[in-house]
Amino acid sequence: MKQEHNTKEKIRIRYYEDNMGRARHLAVYLVFAVAIGLILYIYYHQVIVSVLGGLVIAVFQEKNYAKSVQRKRMRQLRLQFKEFLEIITISISGGSGRSMENAVIDAVHDLEMIYNERSDIVREIGLIVSDYQSAGIPMSQGFRELGERSEVDDIISFAAIYSTIEGKTSDYGYIISQTHDIIKEKVEITMEIETGIASAKSEAYMMLVLPLVLIVVMSSMGSDFLGALFTTAIGRAAATVGVICTFVSYVIAVRATEIEV
Repeated sequence: MKQEHNTKEKIRIRYYEDNMGRARHLAVYLVFAVAIGLILYIYYHQVIVSVLGGLVIAVFQEKNYAKSVQRKRMRQLRLQFKEFLEIITISISGGSGRSMENAVIDAVHDLEMIYNERSDIVREIGLIVSDYQSAGIPMSQGFRELGERSEVDDIISFAAIYSTIEGKTSDYGYIISQTHDIIKEKVEITMEIETGIASAKSEAYMMLVLPLVLIVVMSSMGSDFLGALFTTAIGRAAATVGVICTFVSYVIAVRATEIEV
């Protein structure tokens, strides 16, 4: 699906689908092909093996990258939605009598000041407001539809609560405030866990790079210390084991840091 960010265009993005354009897919594939080709050349010193291996393995790595982009976008939308809840909570708190609909409408401008008009949250809330003002579609329906397209549990929960209280209670300000506090606490805990995971991920990547650096340094030395690695059958076998270990370690590191929290 083509990725669009213009708030004036009513594009309904399914965040759990692939939203990368073809040009970006190609660019990412080429980057992985070159990077993997260089790694293979470090181990084998064979141009043909490096090029072919890079082109083949890059296919799988590009797909993994596309999935990581999807997950990252969904995490960003979740954080942006927390800010949106904070804005409307402040707007309707204190017994001001402001309606939920007016708070959501005014929140679009505040969100543009925090992010920009091209951000997902601004575009999505803008769509909900536009549907409400131009077609009379209840905002609860808009939030429910956003929850279905994003698969973000916080948005789904908020939509269910909003649909329940819409037009049925005058105490919605307190309910929205409590909902915001629960979601905020959950997001903050999640962010702390993700920060620790990101740190561990960086350390894992450093450990993966060290063997490559060691081979490059030793190969660049004047002696023929690693000559057997690139010319003999035993050396090729050892290089293959090294390549397998490198990529398996990379996959394990990536999978381990993709734990849902």
